[in-house]
Amino acid sequence: MPNPKGKNGSKPSPPNDQLRTVVEHYYLRGFSNPEIAVKLRRHFDPDVYALSIPLVKKKRAEWNLTSARGQHHTIESIGPAIERIRAKFPTLGSRLMKVKLLREEKMMVSKPLILRYMNLHHRNEVLSRKGLRLKRKQFWTVGVNDIWTVDQHDKWRKFQLFLHVGIEPHSGLILWLKIWWTNRNPRLVCGWYCNTIEELGCGTENFGIANAQTLLRHRHDPSLSETLQHKFRGNKGNIKPEIAWRRLREAWSPGFESLLETGVAAGWYDPNDPLDRLVFHYTFIPWLQSELDVYRKEANDTKPRFDKDKILPYGRPVEIFEHPEDYGTTDFAVCVDRDHLREVRNHFAPPDHSVFHIVPPAFASRAVQFYGEAGLPVVNQDNAWDTYRILLAHFWSIEQDNELQTVLATQSSLPANTWIYCS
Repeated sequence: MPNPKGKNGSKPSPPNDQLRTVVEHYYLRGFSNPEIAVKLRRHFDPDVYALSIPLVKKKRAEWNLTSARGQHHTIESIGPAIERIRAKFPTLGSRLMKVKLLREEKMMVSKPLILRYMNLHHRNEVLSRKGLRLKRKQFWTVGVNDIWTVDQHDKWRKFQLFLHVGIEPHSGLILWLKIWWTNRNPRLVCGWYCNTIEELGCGTENFGIANAQTLLRHRHDPSLSETLQHKFRGNKGNIKPEIAWRRLREAWSPGFESLLETGVAAGWYDPNDPLDRLVFHYTFIPWLQSELDVYRKEANDTKPRFDKDKILPYGRPVEIFEHPEDYGTTDFAVCVDRDHLREVRNHFAPPDHSVFHIVPPAFASRAVQFYGEAGLPVVNQDNAWDTYRILLAHFWSIEQDNELQTVLATQSSLPANTWIYCS
């Protein structure tokens, strides 16, 4: 009769197919064998199954999930992959390059080997990164979801593109990272805030968020009805979002900004021309948002550089956010009633408001028609400007169309990024 406890009375390992899915998930996120062994306890009952480091090592070898040493990479073998990544992200440092190689190229490469390659082939870029000198400050919050911080970023105003970020500062998790044709309409920002609460199931500033936050807390706890439930920070007081913008500018922005500059310099795109701007927004915003979504996911799943002076928990932001108890901290999220959230959204961020459309619906309908007729591909780095120019040519062909002229007449020639106050 088979021993239910496995060989020699020891516990059996989890089912192979289920175990492989979990191990591969953490392996591709860069977790070490001891870390994977600990994480397995979230997926399998340790009283039933053996969840040990030797088991992880054995299964990784069996499934060819090799380490950096096991993959035997050389400067020559990693070169093509690094250059493919640098074509989009030309300023990545060795730490983030290691993450990109694992997640995009499925290559586990040691940081020293990446540094050797970069010093050999991109020496000037390495030296330029060593010139940074930062002011050291300590940031502290009580726990996860004690506060959320938000901020806008206008460095791409010249392209009529604007960014906005929301951060949970205790864990460092980026809650949202958006690009749009404005970032100062309070209805829009409040909509992103409400979407995040809806996705998380729980929640804990700019005008729209402040009003929504305060109303939600008043609905949840009537004893707070005479109190403010938000804070505004002055110049240089919103530290965490400013750090996030610096990292984005260093690691993500340069390659995309160079691409955008190409179209402006060539005269393909005039941000002051309403038709150019609408076609540009329709073409570029969804693609750039998808790229930002990838950046946000990777940033949330990557440990920051270790800082001995940091007093907040150290680790991957998503792990601290989802499992605060593993890092000796507490989650202070307040779960709000769905009806209250719906009330707040309808009042401060009505979903049918025009600010939630990339372009006016009538214009979008024509763009979809032209996109299909031209058989255009999904937008990416290589074809974005070609796609834009083809769509623009189609709209030029109907320039005298009454419906198009009506849409263009509603487009202001002033910068789109101006405050629209809610009553």
